[in-house]
Amino acid sequence: MVPELGAGVELIGEYQGSGYQDPPYLARRADGQVVQLSRLLYLVAVRLDGRRTYERLATELGAEYGRGITAEQVLFLVDNRLRPAGMVESGGSGHPAPLVRGKPDRLLALRFRVALLPERVAGRIARVFQPLFWPPVVIAALVALVLGDTWLITSGGSGEVLASAHALINQPSQTLLVLGILLLAGIFHECGHVAACRYGGATPGAMGVGIYLVWPAMYSTVTDAYRLSRRGRLRTDLGGVYFNALALLVMLAAYARTGQPWLLVTIIAWHAATAWQFLPSIRLDGYYILSDLVGVPDLFDRMLPTLRSLVPGREMDPRVRELKPWARRVIALWVVLVIPCLAYWLVAFLLLAPRVLPTVWQSLMHLGDGVVRAGDPATAVVGVIQILLLLLPWAGAALIIGGLVRRLVRWARRFRTAG
Repeated sequence: MVPELGAGVELIGEYQGSGYQDPPYLARRADGQVVQLSRLLYLVAVRLDGRRTYERLATELGAEYGRGITAEQVLFLVDNRLRPAGMVESGGSGHPAPLVRGKPDRLLALRFRVALLPERVAGRIARVFQPLFWPPVVIAALVALVLGDTWLITSGGSGEVLASAHALINQPSQTLLVLGILLLAGIFHECGHVAACRYGGATPGAMGVGIYLVWPAMYSTVTDAYRLSRRGRLRTDLGGVYFNALALLVMLAAYARTGQPWLLVTIIAWHAATAWQFLPSIRLDGYYILSDLVGVPDLFDRMLPTLRSLVPGREMDPRVRELKPWARRVIALWVVLVIPCLAYWLVAFLLLAPRVLPTVWQSLMHLGDGVVRAGDPATAVVGVIQILLLLLPWAGAALIIGGLVRRLVRWARRFRTAG
């Protein structure tokens, strides 16, 4: 008898709007990881009920797939493709146990993180905010933001940014207000992703915090959005930026009413953070937007195959050949632009670090002395935050460089072996 499909495994169906020659099929494991399957593997998985014989499954499969398939071939697919992918129950079958169902090691992924809100709570948050994605509301909000920014520029408010920022230096309590509002806006940003995910018909997962690259970051789990159409996935990708716009509307309204300088600094800072989200060279919203526009789930996974395929005289890598021609060209352009950016950042850090570290150490000593001598709690808290913000980039950079070096060594070995 064939084994049963793994507990908690959900068969999603064809990946819509894909950039593949033959669109893959998707399944979601119990750990939330989305797995890509060929059409043949998906048809096998659909029939894993623990009751069919391999002979019967092979007959049914051959009739639907349009090609003769033997029971031995089905057994091979189950044991060597579906079982290692964590798609098949292992108990009582006598077959090899599945591999560890961990998540793959993604380049520049958010690794150092902790979930704070479980899937149940994230779902409730999404349910509250999903009406904000009703098209008339979206249009009204975007028009209001354009009008608000226009008013800010024409009224001369943007020219007061430097003076407002300078005023915060001597007012630690207002600096804490700016940081607090930016933190709340960041949380609201993630609410936008989960609300968009639910609005499209998918189920959002847990929400939490971590360290991404060199700074603290919040995250929301929306992998279930892969079941959506390209439009639904793009809505999920843009949901955070849309909620950034809503947060800016609230800030602009508060600034128009009060004229507080620290609110102006907050508005400009959040505009910059929103623009930064569109950067496609690291795993920010812009990266996922580009990925869903192309229809290829993880662009960094295609980086090495694309590089190999760009070498003159070398045969095209199978992972590149399986893509549609236009998708290959877009990903090749992305690779050509991203690799110099990452290399520049790495080299610049290695060259500047020996010169900057002594200054960083002196700044840490000065800030530490300021915290000890602080005359009020607000000044002490701001000093501690400054120390943490000064240390985090260096700690994060060390972890990133270590990971990049290990990955580059593996890539070099694989590239030499493939050659």
